[in-house]
Formats: sequence, structure tokens, C-alpha cells
Amino acid sequence: MTSLHHFFHPKVVAVVGASRGADRLGHVIFRHILNSDFRGTVYPVNPSAQSVAAVKAYPSLRDVPEQVDLAVIVVPASQILPVADDVIAAGIKHVMIVSSGFSDMDPPGLELERELLEKLRSAGCRLIGPNSLGLIQMDEQTQLNASFAPQVPEYGRVAIASHSGALGITILDYAAYIGVGVASFVSLGNRADVSGNDLLQYWGADPSIDMILLYLESFGNPRNFSRIARRITRQKPILAVKSARTPVGHDVANSRTVSVAAEDATVEAMFQQAGVIRVDTLQELFDVAVLLRAGPIRAGRRVAVVTNTAGGAVMTVDRLVREGLEFIGPVINIGFETLAESYRVVLPQVLRDPAIDAVIVLFTPVGPSNEEAVRVAISAALCEVANDPPTPGVRHPYEKPVVANFLTTGDYRVRCLEVDPEREIPIYPFPEQAVRALAKVIAYHEYRDKDPGVVPELDRIQTDDSRAVILASAPTGEEEASSYHLTWTALSDALSAIGLEAAPEPDERAEENAAFNITMESDPLFGPLLRLHLSSEERGVAVLRRTATQTLPAVRLVPLTDADARGIWSEAEVNSGSASMEPHRSIVLDAVLRMSQWGEEVPEIVRADLYFTVVKDKAVCVAGHVEVARLNG
Repeated sequence: MTSLHHFFHPKVVAVVGASRGADRLGHVIFRHILNSDFRGTVYPVNPSAQSVAAVKAYPSLRDVPEQVDLAVIVVPASQILPVADDVIAAGIKHVMIVSSGFSDMDPPGLELERELLEKLRSAGCRLIGPNSLGLIQMDEQTQLNASFAPQVPEYGRVAIASHSGALGITILDYAAYIGVGVASFVSLGNRADVSGNDLLQYWGADPSIDMILLYLESFGNPRNFSRIARRITRQKPILAVKSARTPVGHDVANSRTVSVAAEDATVEAMFQQAGVIRVDTLQELFDVAVLLRAGPIRAGRRVAVVTNTAGGAVMTVDRLVREGLEFIGPVINIGFETLAESYRVVLPQVLRDPAIDAVIVLFTPVGPSNEEAVRVAISAALCEVANDPPTPGVRHPYEKPVVANFLTTGDYRVRCLEVDPEREIPIYPFPEQAVRALAKVIAYHEYRDKDPGVVPELDRIQTDDSRAVILASAPTGEEEASSYHLTWTALSDALSAIGLEAAPEPDERAEENAAFNITMESDPLFGPLLRLHLSSEERGVAVLRRTATQTLPAVRLVPLTDADARGIWSEAEVNSGSASMEPHRSIVLDAVLRMSQWGEEVPEIVRADLYFTVVKDKAVCVAGHVEVARLNG
């Protein structure tokens, strides 16, 4: 955490390339630091200027009269290496490079970036960028806007990281527009050194941060991301927009950054496994953030709808069903007479119903209806139930989330109705926004409430012995081949070492007759991925595998915890459309966990595709193949 501290809490900042020209990038950032009422000291560095914005300038970092905590560099890429020498000579350990023309540009730029990073790392420097559009830290002790954002939000308890600088500035502008306070913001740029994972670790340990928002285009180390996120999401939410979800989208992203494409289903599995709230759009990012910020709420999936018009209710109920929530009917339509008073009287009754976990309030102005009176009435209803005495074993009415949709004209942003300093009611411009946000928050609370699980210690498993069998089975005389397939005998011996049994001979019809199928494949980014398919009374495993892309693939990153194994079982059972495998659940889960440990501890496995039947309460592999990477040397 301390290695990033001076990025966010510097006492002395120097802007290298601060210019006198008001339209120059260096001048813009320097002016924004001055205008943000920065609590420390900022120095312009420019060998051609006596002063910038009436502040004395210095020819180089070596000449600045104080020890600089953070150097912000805005010079052409061709001048960067001499400036890096100045950074090192001045003993500066935190650098942000706004300049472009590095790995974002072309191969020579990539080579320059590598040379720059090697130079800075040799001196113990940390680097944000290059090609960063800046950072912001808005706490009272710092108040630093070292970015191109002309308008910054009020201080809050939200941290934001963006792979795109331009979108990051837009995100900040939208946060200010809807009133979401921000503590920290970083435009990561090329991520030559400081990555999103570094920021996650820093913000995850920062008690002043309650929520982390991410805009991601690619992953550098997704396995590390998953490990870090798992720790954080048990304490505070992480929300992420992951773009480049299609091959075409990745090609566009890769045209300006160097990255490897990640299959979207794999990203989805990683987010789900780590408890990250994935959203599809930047608008949805804030729709969910506003609800999470609304107060300490807990919610189940049973949702009631209170409305004064039927049209919005129909759309709301349709979306509730599509999002997997349970509509508790009928719709409570209060009509148009005594509108505000009806909301004030009805809403407490609904919240006190133990069969209801959450409420969506819809309001459409008709005739002389007064929106402000309705807002006051809804707030009064929440204040009324806040004073209810607790009932053992029953969720308190005040803890149930209330989200609203006001179909009013003239203001189509998400707004908040403050009930008290600790509780707000989000008001969304359209009903589907309210439902989507509620569904995401409910799923997140379900994740937090579940047992996180552990990677279990299994008996009868010797992965070292299994690996020895696999490596010893490498055929000779095929030195040019980068991989090989295990014979059935070698596969049987390798499985036996991890506590799984194989039939004496493979079954040619196993793909149709098997009870379940486990595949494990090494992904260049995510490492081993494990998929599970279950048979059903109507369809065999082979058919289910062909149709699995029509549903959510039951996939997890290795290693799986016992909770992950239960989750992949549930998804596979839904995909199968049948509960016929339920009697064999423990047998399948045991095989899944053994395969998971096998994949984690035998890295040479490129792909394993195995079919199992259940014989006398044991999983028996009856067909399949395993591809193994040949060791170099």
C-alpha cells in the first residue's frame, strides 16, 4: 500500500512540461492542480519559461527547491529518457507520464517504453502511464486534480480506475452530474508499471474507500486480479465494465494497446467467482453504484411493485422476471386520487410484509399530481418504518431496499431522495434501470452472505505421482511436436494417482452414454479453466455440450473452492434442464475438485476432456483424452 501512497497523498508535485500556452496540455494540468486548491506545493518545470500561471518555473527537476513526491510529465516521447534521468537524480519515486507515443503507438514506441521502465525500476520508481490522462485525489487533506478533467465531483467514498483516459474523464463528468462523490480516480494509460491490480490492492486496504468502479478493456494478470478481488468484495463492492467483449471489439482495443483477447464467458466466470459486479454500460455502472451507496440494506429476491399507473408496472414486472427476481403480486395500483397520501400509507404496509424483500415504487405524473409531494410522502413512509421495533428472525422493514422510477419529463438522470443522512432512495428515469440495478445489488449481497468456501484437502490424491506418470509417458522420436496425447494406460495411471478410476478400456459410445463430462483447458491469460456438463433423462452429455453456448457455460477458474464446485454444479444442472443427476451430486463434486487440483498442480496439462459414468457410488472415466505440453530441454 505504501508504494502508491505518494501518488494519492503528495505534499510536493512537479509538472514537467508545464507551458505558458493556455491551450497546451502541460499548462492545462498545471492550471487544474492550482484550481483544485491542492493542499501541497506545485512547481512548474520548463527550461524555456521564467514562470507559468504566475508561479516561478524551474529548468529541470534537479533544480526544484523541495523534495518532489510526484512528478507529472507532459513532454514529447522523444524527450522522455533525459527527463527520467532527472527523476532519478532528484530522488523522485512516483512518476505519472501523460505523454503518448509509446506502446500505444508502434513497435519503436513499445521499445522506448520498455527502456524507460527499466530505467525507472532500477531506481525504485513507480510509474502511472505512459498515455495517462491523469489522477485525482479529493480528500480534504489533498484535493489534487492532476488530470485533464475540467470538472471534478465532490469528495465521496468511491474510487475509479479507467483503461481509457477519454472515457475516464467522461465518467468523472457523469459522476459530478448525478452527484456521486469520488475520492480517487486514475487513468491507467498503457499500464507499463502500475496496473489495475495495484490500485485494487491499495484501494481495498484504504478505509476511506467504500466502493471501487472499473472500466476495463483487457487483463494483464487475471489470476492475480481474481485473487485480489475475492478478498476485497467480501468487504466492499467492485463494479466493472469490461469492454472488448467481441473479437471485433478486441481488435479495436488492440489497435492502440498490446493485449491478449479474453473469451467473454471466461471473464464472466472470473467476475462471478470473485464477486465482482459486472455491468454492461457506463450508465448501469452508476445506476448500481447509486443503489449500493443508498444505505446499509439487505435484500432477498421477492419484490413488490407499487404504482399509480399500469403501463410502467407491466414493463417492471417483465424485467423482474428476466432478471431472475420473484414478483410478489398483485401489482399495488394506488390510482391518481390522493396520490401522495396513498404512497405514504401503502408503502409502510408493503415494507412490513415478511413475504416481501424489496419494493419498486413507480410514479407517473398525471394531471395536477405533485412530484415533490410524492417524494416527501415516500420519505415519510421510510421514516415511519425506521421506528418499528425489531422482530427476531425477520428482516427489519427499514433494511429492505426501495428503488423508484419517476417517469417525469425534463430530467433523465438518476437522482436520489434523501431519507436521512444514512439512507437514500434512488430514483431512476426508466423502470428497467431500477430493476437491473436492484438485481445486481441483490446478487452481490447473496454472494457476500454465502460461505466463501475453501480449497479442500482431498485424500488419495498425489499430484506429484500423477505428473511423473504424465511426463514419463512422453513418446520418443517426436522431438518436433510441442505436445502429445496420453495413451489410455497412462491416462488411467495418472487418474489413479489423483483418486479417480478409469475403465479398463475406453467406451466408444461414452460421449452419448456418460453421466457427466469435465473439461479442463489451459488459457494463455487465465490459466486452467474447468467446465462441467451433466446428462439428463432426455439428453446425453454430447448433446448438452453442443447446446451449452445457448446458456451460461458452467465454467470456473482453477483452483476451485468447495463453494465454487457447488456453484458450477448448480449452473450445469440448470443447463441440463433436469435434476436426474442430483443423487450423484457428491460424486460429481468430488471428481470436479480432484480435476481442479490436478490442473492447478500439473501445469503441463494443455487440455483434458473426460467422460464419466457412476458405478457403485464411484466416478469412473470411460472415455476422453488428455493433451500434454512437452517440456523444453
